[in-house]
Amino acid sequence: MNVPGNGEKDLAKFAQAIREMAQGGSNALGDVTLAAGTTTTIVADARCTEGAKVDLCPLSQASAVATVWLAETRRGGFVLGHDAGGVERAFRYEIRRP
Repeated sequence: MNVPGNGEKDLAKFAQAIREMAQGGSNALGDVTLAAGTTTTIVADARCTEGAKVDLCPLSQASAVATVWLAETRRGGFVLGHDAGGVERAFRYEIRRP
């Protein structure tokens, strides 16, 4: 999704950005993999801030059965707590700022 810059004057670019948002577009997506045998994963993401909402979507069956929670949000990233698991588990996430 293209987001118009602060100095943008072309209304068509704003209209396109709004249309993309209305159709589910988002620039707040990322991927994270939980390493096997670990119980904490730190994710660096400049779009995150304290109090943000982080939604996770499992990308495999192993990911779907993992126990995962949002342990902390902060400026520039977040921390996931999770069970150790025997394999890597991949997730897609979306950040929503307060």
